[in-house]
Amino acid sequence: MKFTPIVDKHVVLHDVTKKMHVSFDEPMDIIETKEKKKRSHPAHDDQDNSKVKKSKSSKKEKEDKKDKKNKKDKKEKKEKKDKKEEKSVDTKPIVTETPIVVEKKPVVVEKKPVVVEKKVAVLEKKSLVEKKPATTSEKKPAAVAISVGEPVKVRGPKFTPKKVKAKPYQAPKKLTEEEVKAKVAAIRKKKLLRKQSKVKVNGEVIVKPIFNIKTEGLSDKVIPTKQLGEFVLYALSETTNLPWCNIINKAKIEKLVFVYAQGLNANYFGTSLESVKPYVNLEELKSEEWVGKASMPFLAKHSKYMIVNEISGRNGRFNAPVADILQCNMSNSKKERLAKEQQERTQLFKNKMREYYILSLEDLKKADYPIPPFLDNSVVLPEGWKETHAPLKERKEGEQMRIIGIDCEMVLTVSGSTLARVTLIDEDGTKLLDEMVKPDEPIIDYLTKYSGITPEAMSNAQCSLRRAQKHVRKIVDHNTILVGHGLENDLKALRLAHPYCVDTSLLYDHHRGPPYKPSLRFLARNYLKRHIQDRNEAHIGHDSAEDAVATLDLFKLKLANKPNFGKFKRTELIMDRLLANRPPRESAIIESSKNTYRSFGSSHGGDYFRVDTDEELVEMTMEKIKEKDFLFTRYQTADEERLRALENDGEESAPSIVPSAAAQDSERAIRLQTMDSYIKTVYNGLPENSFIVVSGGVNNVPEYKKLYDKHQRYQEKYGSKKLGSVEIPKNEQWTEQNQKDLCKYAAEARMSSSFFIFKQ
Repeated sequence: MKFTPIVDKHVVLHDVTKKMHVSFDEPMDIIETKEKKKRSHPAHDDQDNSKVKKSKSSKKEKEDKKDKKNKKDKKEKKEKKDKKEEKSVDTKPIVTETPIVVEKKPVVVEKKPVVVEKKVAVLEKKSLVEKKPATTSEKKPAAVAISVGEPVKVRGPKFTPKKVKAKPYQAPKKLTEEEVKAKVAAIRKKKLLRKQSKVKVNGEVIVKPIFNIKTEGLSDKVIPTKQLGEFVLYALSETTNLPWCNIINKAKIEKLVFVYAQGLNANYFGTSLESVKPYVNLEELKSEEWVGKASMPFLAKHSKYMIVNEISGRNGRFNAPVADILQCNMSNSKKERLAKEQQERTQLFKNKMREYYILSLEDLKKADYPIPPFLDNSVVLPEGWKETHAPLKERKEGEQMRIIGIDCEMVLTVSGSTLARVTLIDEDGTKLLDEMVKPDEPIIDYLTKYSGITPEAMSNAQCSLRRAQKHVRKIVDHNTILVGHGLENDLKALRLAHPYCVDTSLLYDHHRGPPYKPSLRFLARNYLKRHIQDRNEAHIGHDSAEDAVATLDLFKLKLANKPNFGKFKRTELIMDRLLANRPPRESAIIESSKNTYRSFGSSHGGDYFRVDTDEELVEMTMEKIKEKDFLFTRYQTADEERLRALENDGEESAPSIVPSAAAQDSERAIRLQTMDSYIKTVYNGLPENSFIVVSGGVNNVPEYKKLYDKHQRYQEKYGSKKLGSVEIPKNEQWTEQNQKDLCKYAAEARMSSSFFIFKQ
């Protein structure tokens, strides 16, 4: 409805020149009655005038009002008194009356002027309603409406309302003159970068991303390694800004490749371990003095700064840098969702917990298992592969699935890793199958250090791979759960696909958290209190029967406890966080390792791939970056300790000729040059507006490695025993000075290097 104000055409406007003076000689009641106009619209002038006239009442009218009020109060008091008398009246004769009197309802029909009689009648009616039988069809008195579902809040006598403490007002901190200048300079620089991000191409303005490192944010202290992972999230998703860098128009960022190259020590690039700088300007370094800049010209040219970061740790120990980079805290909403899913799944498999831990089709794909056509009709197994068959007899209702432990040992042939031994252990510990398998091709390496296979043991082998498949398929059917550790490797060696698998490397967490996978030796020592895979004169390498029994016992231990048993901390990887982003970002982990066992595992938001050499790693990076947004790659070229261990085959024997410092520097320079060429190849294969982040891992401090090994030997030998210093040999004792030195060298080893390259 449209409002049309009534305006008087002949209204006399207020004259502001006339003033009204009020003196204190006037009566107080006249001053108090003067009211301010609420509205000054002409349409309401008549109403306001009437109000003013009423307010200017005489003293007589005031006294009349006062008398009326007193009479009213007396009347209310009398009514209250009458109510009390009515309550005291005996209601017995009313109860004895017949129901006919109730039906007449004389009180409702008659309108009596006397108030007291009406109240008595109402009371009589209430008493009749309360005491009448349930069979009567009489209406009950109207009650106060209470909304359904809202419980009545009753506060007890001890109820005390919470006192909210108001925060005292804090005045904003006054900036110093230097801080104001720095703030103004930062704003001007940001505006300049925004102008630079706009480029004209063929007459059209195109916006491009710009990356800038703010050295003023690095002047205070060394950044933690965890911020490298936060940078990945900052570049590829919507998160908070970092204090030491900023990206203009980061929505235009395409890809990010993280190069983890253990061995790129910070002391190769202009900083000493005694006095660590937060960052180093690589342009100011001299190539003659620093082997890092001399051997890696591409990295030094495209990355202006080397930023030092500190790996988390304390008391002479530190966390794995990969865990610092890739792990992030899980959100509360995700924790609640996972807990709810676990509760529902536990309820579903309440009486058959063995099936609770069976890997789903999605889990099998992520862990790189051979997929059986029984689970996926679109899968066609390669030539020579077999699948376990359906059971001859159906399981009875309530009967549990059978569990069998399996472990295989492999040797190296011309075509790669090949099956050499297969062992099946029943759940009661009996050995169902233990067969040596003769490869079809000549053996290049027996891998005795890992497999325990010797030429003497293989000389009597007569079983072929095809026959071994038949033996296994006779025992294992679809009523059987296969239990193994890294079971995908055993099934690949057997060339066998099975739909019901349990992997102990996924049932238990690594103490470092994801993406690491625990070793069977670690799990057996910590949970079963059993030492397996020990290397001594009587026992060389692994024993497949011993490993199969250990996997079975670990699975039984899990069944005896709750699903959370063996799970350390609820963390997730940055790959999972990127997958949850909108739009989602795909990720993968690619590792270069000569060991067939995968040290990393796949995550919910990323895949895992392993190659043997760094050259293959570069090729796979170029292939996967086309379909993935984030790649975490691990190289082994610059890792001196790892290469030395592979060359010595794990034997701690002193070299016959001690190499000179010049020879060591020469080998190091060659490794760094090779690593620089890999980074250059990856850079050239990346699209524009992409990042390469390089991390050097743990700093190489030989003194720390010696002391740490000594401490580990002391803990294994004397840690649980309360022995005096006299009873322990002097060379094996662990002193306070050893602990101080360990902490000192650990602090040096925790200093890592990082480089940021942005391709525009």
